[in-house]
Amino acid sequence: MQDYLTIMKACAEAAGVHPRKFVLPTDHSAQFGDVELHWLDWGNPDAPPVLLLHGGSLTAHTWDMVVLGLQHKYHFVALDQRGHGDSGWTPETDLALDAGDLMLRDTKAFIDYLDFPDLALVGMSMGGINTIRYASRFGKHLRAVGIVDVAPVSMQEGQREMADYRDQTDTLNHFEEFVDRSKKFMPHRAEAHLRYSLFHSLKQTSDGRYTWKRDTRPRPASSLSETKVTIASDRREAELWQDVRRIQQPTLLFRGEESKILSTHTAERMIEELPNGMLVTIARATHNVHSDNPVDFAIALDDFLNAA
Repeated sequence: MQDYLTIMKACAEAAGVHPRKFVLPTDHSAQFGDVELHWLDWGNPDAPPVLLLHGGSLTAHTWDMVVLGLQHKYHFVALDQRGHGDSGWTPETDLALDAGDLMLRDTKAFIDYLDFPDLALVGMSMGGINTIRYASRFGKHLRAVGIVDVAPVSMQEGQREMADYRDQTDTLNHFEEFVDRSKKFMPHRAEAHLRYSLFHSLKQTSDGRYTWKRDTRPRPASSLSETKVTIASDRREAELWQDVRRIQQPTLLFRGEESKILSTHTAERMIEELPNGMLVTIARATHNVHSDNPVDFAIALDDFLNAA
């Protein structure tokens, strides 16, 4: 397999990203309560800081192409959230706890640890929900908030497609099998870009096969009835809409033009509910907005951060 920098350059070429220079981030990790968290720091410490939170089943490297285009202007830090990438997994004793609550706790501890003034926080999908919850509760010091293709409600079609893809590619014999499956699932993405993502998202098992860098352990079965589960889900949705209404900072909602997760109707409702919200729709992008079209995403993010 090729080295990190070589495949980064190939990915950037395929994605149309032409950075001033190619920079590799530095890896860091530290213990936060019950879990060790890993993150990438892209340097440029005197520039305005931006913390990036990835989506479910992804890693901090999902932001690499966006960061390459803007690294000279900002100090980017990208976190591997618990159970993802090179961060630790939730201890067995805590598996029954709400994963979102644990990630919110991690995010607060990590941001307190970074101690950046005037931080901008940007989260995609799972990381976007985490961003919404953090900004509504602890975000007084945030200067700007970015939410990428997510809202308190999602379209079922996109959720089913992503779940099917995860189930069909849990563990495969060869790296190339993942490449082939990914090309079918994301035919719009250049192969060099897919290879780069897989390079950072996969690990080898003890028997030499490949699997995702994510926590796939089953959570304890709920003793709640189906009715009570539905009520709990409805309550969480209502709480998230309340969180959205409490975010006071300038907030940019990114939606992929071809998203099957965030509908146009729900995106418009988000802007109505956000006290200081704006919407940008990124062309040639699905749910993975920042990966599908990193050039236009970076332009929109830069314009937003300059104005915030």
